[in-house]
Amino acid sequence: MIRIKYILITVLITFGVLFSYSGTLDDSKKLKPDDDKKAKTKRDDTSHVQIETEDLLSDEVPDSLHFLFPSHDLYTTFDTSIVHPYNFYNEFKVDSAELTLVKEGENNFVMPFTGSITSGFGWRRYRPHYGTDIGLKTGDIVVTAFDGMVRFAKYCGGYGYCVIVRHNNGLESVYAHLSKILVEPGQLITAGSIIGLGGNTGHSFGSHLHLEFRYLGQSIDTEDIIDYTKGELKSNTFIVRKNDVESKYDLRALHTRHRRDLAYARRGAKNAKITYAAVKGIYKVRKGDTLGAIAKRNHTTVNSLCKKNGLKPNTVLKLGQRVKI
Repeated sequence: MIRIKYILITVLITFGVLFSYSGTLDDSKKLKPDDDKKAKTKRDDTSHVQIETEDLLSDEVPDSLHFLFPSHDLYTTFDTSIVHPYNFYNEFKVDSAELTLVKEGENNFVMPFTGSITSGFGWRRYRPHYGTDIGLKTGDIVVTAFDGMVRFAKYCGGYGYCVIVRHNNGLESVYAHLSKILVEPGQLITAGSIIGLGGNTGHSFGSHLHLEFRYLGQSIDTEDIIDYTKGELKSNTFIVRKNDVESKYDLRALHTRHRRDLAYARRGAKNAKITYAAVKGIYKVRKGDTLGAIAKRNHTTVNSLCKKNGLKPNTVLKLGQRVKI
C-alpha cells in the first residue's frame, strides 16, 4: 500500500511538471529577440512548479488514500470523531458473511491482554454490555488483536480513554477504560502493537479492559471468536449471521422484543382469567355496574341474579364483587 501511495505521488508530480513546462513554451513565443536573458530566467524559475506540486500533494493524495484504509470495500467512511457511525441493518444486505480473521498459516492475532474475564457480553445491572471485561492493573500494556489502522483514539464518555482499530479482516476492535492512549488516528499497526495502558476511566468500577469486536457497527460476543482459556482464536474464520444478530447480539432489540412479548403474555393471561370466570359463571363487578346492566349483558334477569346471590333488586354492588350468573 505504501508503494501505491508513492506511485500516485510520482504521477501527480510528473503531471504538474509537464503542465508547467508547457506553459513556459507558450510564453516564450511572445518574447522579443532581445529578451533572451529574461526568457532564460523564466525557464529556470521553477518555484511555481513546486507550489502546484504541493497543492496536488495536499489536495489529491489524501482523497486517494481512502483506498488504503482497511476494509474500504465494506465501510464507506473512516470517521475519526464518532465511536460507532455505522448502521448494521442498513449495510448488511445478506443472510450471512464469512470473515477470514487470519490467513491460513499466518499468526496475525495477539491477545490484547492476558487476564481473567470479569464480565461477559450481555445484560448487566439492567444495562446492555456489548463487550468482554478483562481484569488488569492500571498501567498494564494493552495491544491490538489484529493488523489494521487506528480509526478513533480519544476520550469518549462511558468508554473513557478509548482506541478503535479498523482491521483488514473487516472487524473493528474497541479498547476502552484506558489510562493512556499511545496511538493516533490513521496510524497503521500490526497485531501485538502497543495502543495504550490499561486503566479505570469513563463508566468503570475498578481497573479493567473493556474489549469489543464489531462488524459494520454491530457488536459480536468476543467469546464466540476467542478462546480465552488458551489465548487464541477458536477458528481462522468467523461467520456473521443475521439470525445470530437478531437472536443474540442485538441486545437492545432483544430487550424491546422481550418487553413486548411480556406485555402480550400478561394481556393473554388477563384475558384467560376473564374467559375462565365466564365459563365458571362468575362475573366481576366493574365501575358503574348495576344488577340490571349485568343481567342484560349476560342474557339473564335481575330476579335470577338475586336468587343465585342472595341479593335484593336495590342492592348496591361493590367494585370487584363476584356475582354468580
